[in-house]
Amino acid sequence: MSELQTLKCYLNQLPATILQLLGIPPPVNNIPDSVQEIVEQYNGIERISINMIDNFGLFEITYHKPQFMITNSESMLLLSTRNPYTLGVFHQIMYGGFEANPNGFHLLRYLNEHGKKTCFVARKKDLDRYSAGTHSVPKDTDMSTWVESAKTINNFDLSLMHYLDFENLHKQQQALKQRTPEDLIEKLILRTDKWILSNYKQLRDNSLMIILGDHGRVKLDLEYSGKIAQWREASVPIAILMRK
Repeated sequence: MSELQTLKCYLNQLPATILQLLGIPPPVNNIPDSVQEIVEQYNGIERISINMIDNFGLFEITYHKPQFMITNSESMLLLSTRNPYTLGVFHQIMYGGFEANPNGFHLLRYLNEHGKKTCFVARKKDLDRYSAGTHSVPKDTDMSTWVESAKTINNFDLSLMHYLDFENLHKQQQALKQRTPEDLIEKLILRTDKWILSNYKQLRDNSLMIILGDHGRVKLDLEYSGKIAQWREASVPIAILMRK
């Protein structure tokens, strides 16, 4: 990862960045400015495919080293935010901040109003809260989300898939006292890495894939110790970018 371009920015800069990448001027004074280095680097792309993964950040990519993401990433954004958890991340991406509908802005709706097709694949509760009427497909497991992604990534200007198995599997395994959350996180990251590789191979040329990580639904009590625990505690959400 030593050659990977790494930039620091605010999470709420992603909406304006996405708009500019798709050739749409962001609303003036409504949302934070874009990350210009990314806009310039990926100028002219035709579509964006976003894979949002719970419990995935700077610590996880460096500690677990998912092969596809490590090998193919071109740029990585370290995303500064005061709420790195799933719903906080969704809120900032859709609204460009923590206010609901600031000045009427909503990323997916704004894209639709400017002639872009969007698709949002996630659990129904999140779609009800954040889809704003865009084309959406409710899915409750990562396998079904991955299967749906194959149908959507080349048919929409922006597709957003949310991988969220950790929450339900962690609850099940807590009850059964089976796998630790650390082991489960590693298993799901490495599995999802292979699925995203298949999506990348399927993507048409001149597409941008973004892998977006958050801290999951809630703060976890993990069993890392020593320097590794400190490293995990300091981890931030990330966005990994690669052009097809």
